[in-house]
Amino acid sequence: MGQQLPSAVNASELDRSQHLALAIDIGGSKAEIAVIDAHGTARTLAVKQPVPFGQDGRADPARLIELFAPHVVEAQRLPGQLDGIGLSICGNIDPDTGEAVLVPNLHWRYLPFGPMVAARFGLSVYAATDVRMAALAEAIWGVARGVRYFAWCTIGTGYGGYLFLDGKLYGGTHGFAGNFGHNTIDEVDGYPCGCGRRGCLETYVAGPAIARAGQAALDAGRSPELSQICTDGRVVTHMVFQAATAGDPACRAIIDEVVRRVAIGLGGVVNTLDLDMIVVGGGVAHGDPELVPRINRKIRDYLMTVEAARDLRVVMESLPNSALYGAAADVFIRSGVLELETG
Repeated sequence: MGQQLPSAVNASELDRSQHLALAIDIGGSKAEIAVIDAHGTARTLAVKQPVPFGQDGRADPARLIELFAPHVVEAQRLPGQLDGIGLSICGNIDPDTGEAVLVPNLHWRYLPFGPMVAARFGLSVYAATDVRMAALAEAIWGVARGVRYFAWCTIGTGYGGYLFLDGKLYGGTHGFAGNFGHNTIDEVDGYPCGCGRRGCLETYVAGPAIARAGQAALDAGRSPELSQICTDGRVVTHMVFQAATAGDPACRAIIDEVVRRVAIGLGGVVNTLDLDMIVVGGGVAHGDPELVPRINRKIRDYLMTVEAARDLRVVMESLPNSALYGAAADVFIRSGVLELETG
């Protein structure tokens, strides 16, 4: 099991509450924004806003940045020192430059989003992929504090993760390690993925995949519960969970298949890396309180060793939104306020 690794601070305990970060979590459909201090305490209520998209289907970066403006003003008015803006973004982000290298769900490619935000507000901006931020938050303030080997997994609009190995965040050569949602399942007959390829695991288990499967069940007349719930004929993800909870056979089968595929995929990660823990978050993960416990049970079918089956823990994220809190933690670490010890 994981060795206990304490979190250390450079600032005194007394000073930590005076250090503030504007944390912004940008997902595939919404952005969540809050001011968080170096204790990991939210100083403002988290606000969710829809990500604005253009006619071309691409998220509009200029309009999105303007949504941040009133929150920057609010953060600057709070007592304490605003150390910067943390951007948690649902794609491959260069943490050194803040460039959005590839964000499939927003249809961004090589967009200098971090520098754009810095130029607009005149503040230090620290950007990274949302899954990296989520892992960081859980390692410092959450359920994975003290765990040496774990993976973060997001099940939401997209599906993917990040790695924390030997007491350190592990990004790989380019900082993009953990993209197990883009492992190919079927490149011939699989569904198109926002990354530009076909048949990625994400296209079978993320929110849009669940909604698509529910829509097919409704259109084929196989889901009596959805026919009652879905009054306008358009199925969204939470309806499938609602129908499954009500006992609808078609929707229960859809969720069963999601659990199976996620368990197989994460089982492969554990077989490769021999992890202590997997922390799961994201909107889909929160759609049913039994989803993560079911994955925790099912993954045992796909683990190679008795030791992994005995010791592995698959748990729900312990923070209200780990990616959001991680955006703040990243500001504090990279500005020298906090330090995560690595053993």
